[in-house]
Amino acid sequence: MHDPSHIISFPNDRPLDQLTDPELVELCKRQLPDDIEAYRELVKRYEGLVYNFCLKTVGSPQDAEEVAQDALIQVFHKIHQFEGRAAFKTWLYKIVHNYCRNRISKIMRKRQVHEAYENHVKDDVPSTSHGSPKNADNKARIQEAMSHLKPTDKEIITYKFMLGMTLQEISDTLDLGASAAKMRYYRAMEAFKAAFERVGNDAPQPISQTP
Repeated sequence: MHDPSHIISFPNDRPLDQLTDPELVELCKRQLPDDIEAYRELVKRYEGLVYNFCLKTVGSPQDAEEVAQDALIQVFHKIHQFEGRAAFKTWLYKIVHNYCRNRISKIMRKRQVHEAYENHVKDDVPSTSHGSPKNADNKARIQEAMSHLKPTDKEIITYKFMLGMTLQEISDTLDLGASAAKMRYYRAMEAFKAAFERVGNDAPQPISQTP
């Protein structure tokens, strides 16, 4: 039986799934590690978002599941550090982002994730005499161009186009000012366009195929 003084009481004794994020966090702070029900509710509420974040970052379902589980364990241990200065979701993004960043360098050596970028950056691909970004030649060029980008440039393009994060969310996650986040995003896109043009200089003309 739990010590009654250890349990926070909310109006109308609402069930956990009706509590706000700040209320659940407060319960976690007061109850962990003895009672993990509030933490389980937070995990249930955000595990899909965390997994999707990890999947888009590391590129492999198996790796993403492992990283997501490890990141949620980090949340378990660090939740007492949450001060409520930002939304819980933003704080969670930071925890997962930092954990993924610590793991991504090893995973990226083994996995090719460049194809996932194509659908999200094709509108920004400069037009060339080699045809549409949809053809095989440009697909290969996009992959090669992405391989020449710095990790920080790949990172911000991933967050913007693959995770659908706003520049403000990126700013909060990366601890950047709004202007700095916008500038970093524009620099990343310019770096991609420049790399795309460079790797295309020696690209052969695609062979036309009769339908």
